[in-house]
Amino acid sequence: MKLRNLLIGSAVVGGILLCAGGIGGYQYVSKLNKQLDTTVLPHTTFEGTSLDGKSKEEVQEVIQQKVDELNKKSLNYTFQDSTQTYTWKDLGVEYKEKDIVKNIFKEQNGNIMNRYKMRKQAESGELTREYTLKPQLNTATYDAFMKEKYNDALKKPINAELSISGTTINISQSQNGEKIDKEQLKDLTTKAIAAGTQDIKLPIASIKPERSTEDIQNMGITEVIAEYSTPMAGRNGNQSFNVNKSANTLSGAIVAPDETFSFNGRVGITDAAHGYKSAAVYLQGKVVQSAGGGVCQVSSTLYSAALRADLGVVARSNHSMPVHYLPLGQDAAVADYGPDLKFKNNTGKYIYIQAFSTGSSITTRIFGTPTGKNVEISSKVIGETENKITAVTHKKVTQNGQVISNGQISKSVYKKA
Repeated sequence: MKLRNLLIGSAVVGGILLCAGGIGGYQYVSKLNKQLDTTVLPHTTFEGTSLDGKSKEEVQEVIQQKVDELNKKSLNYTFQDSTQTYTWKDLGVEYKEKDIVKNIFKEQNGNIMNRYKMRKQAESGELTREYTLKPQLNTATYDAFMKEKYNDALKKPINAELSISGTTINISQSQNGEKIDKEQLKDLTTKAIAAGTQDIKLPIASIKPERSTEDIQNMGITEVIAEYSTPMAGRNGNQSFNVNKSANTLSGAIVAPDETFSFNGRVGITDAAHGYKSAAVYLQGKVVQSAGGGVCQVSSTLYSAALRADLGVVARSNHSMPVHYLPLGQDAAVADYGPDLKFKNNTGKYIYIQAFSTGSSITTRIFGTPTGKNVEISSKVIGETENKITAVTHKKVTQNGQVISNGQISKSVYKKA
């Protein structure tokens, strides 16, 4: 059947060319090709408007008029009692209208036989073509517009906070925030454009706080697992000031499981530029005046608490001379750009460090999850010369009545004062 039609069509075209003669046939073919290359066939419409005989430029004008009309359409976004209206153009709706012009003339291509047949069928109404715009969102334009309009939170989330007063642990209640759910809004916008609807209720999504009440509860900071106090008798005003200042900075430190805590990293530089006062310090076996004198009592007191919490001591140095507030071998000297006290949180849960002065003493507490361990610290002098004293420190750890470790943890050599 197809072959029969092809033969008939060829015969018709051949007949035309024979009747028209050689030159006339060529002119007819040229005219037909030019018509279908530059003007639209009959019974071709765009959005219900006839494009019959229109040029490419005229077709583009018709399409652009429709695009301009659609660009003025709008969507209403409502949240509670507030409504914002944005045009389709604002939202980044695009139509790929240039593709329609290309497709119209692309579909009018073909060999002379096909074009002749196409022309005749179009004139008789047997062949009709309808073109429409297909509005769709330009994702990049839409996302940028929505980021500008709806990026801020409607209600900011509130983090839970941990605070300790004395030995009472307080955890505040966290609260979720709210924001516009931009992904769901994009879906609603796409559907509204396709359906021709206008009103959209803004969808809301929750914003979780970075730190919820449950997060803090799961940290395991439930009670004091170790504490130690040292006397401040004999401390002058500047030394007491430095003790209080460094203790206040130290207090509130939270150390994650397996994290290594650094005293110098937490307290920072202790020179005059950072607000510390000049007081007596040990320097290479001598007593000199320097900013930050007294801070070592805070680090030493914390070291004693860390030992009793059975934390993993990573770095500790003794003073060059004995201190009066702790037994030999149980102090921990620190200095700017020098010795540091470091220990690793090996409890498997978070720990919280508290430090405070009562005027007569400085106390450090370590809060965490009880391990059931009992720690005993002891020191003894193992050697003494005219100029030096050598002491060793032992730690014995028991749990559920069983000794789990017992041995020397440090050896300290001091110059005699």
